[in-house]
Amino acid sequence: MDLFDQQIIPVQLTDKRKSEIIFWPNWLDRPSADALLATAISQTPWREDMINIVGRRIPIPRLQNWFGAQNTSYTYSGIRLQALEFPDWMDKQRIAVERATGYRFNRALVNYYRHGRDSVDWHADNEPELGTEPLVASLSLGAERVFQLRHNKTKERLAVSLPHGSLLLMGAGMQEHWQHRLAKVAGLEQPRVNFTFRYMEP
Repeated sequence: MDLFDQQIIPVQLTDKRKSEIIFWPNWLDRPSADALLATAISQTPWREDMINIVGRRIPIPRLQNWFGAQNTSYTYSGIRLQALEFPDWMDKQRIAVERATGYRFNRALVNYYRHGRDSVDWHADNEPELGTEPLVASLSLGAERVFQLRHNKTKERLAVSLPHGSLLLMGAGMQEHWQHRLAKVAGLEQPRVNFTFRYMEP
């Protein structure tokens, strides 16, 4: 990984503070990213969760699981995820992300987008248990997908293409003032795995 190969994308927040997105497009080299993708797909105990939409119960368009301290959980959109202990291979990546960003992380939501029909709609990672101004570090593996952001008030949009082995850090204030999504991609059959590392009080 090249910790100096980074791009800083400044973002203006509604209260005139400056936040930023820090992006390492080549954080992992290709062999390391390939190996981690294969391990993640084969060794993560993927969940197929359901969500209620307009009175109907439908599967979310991706697989997922939540990792962190035992006997803790994370709830969003009515889905409660009981934490699994970090396996050694994932904990190694968590520690490496801490070193790269300079921030502590002790939880991770891992998503498996099996093809371009899998996606996640507009949302913010702003659940109360994540605290005020949560930081989110996102490690992307597999198919390159476009990460979109939309300002809550101005509706300004940003888009960042996330290549295989890239790392993106959303700084303080991003979850309060912006939403983000990963849209569907027609014709895409290659998989993508995404680790979003967060910090929660023990």
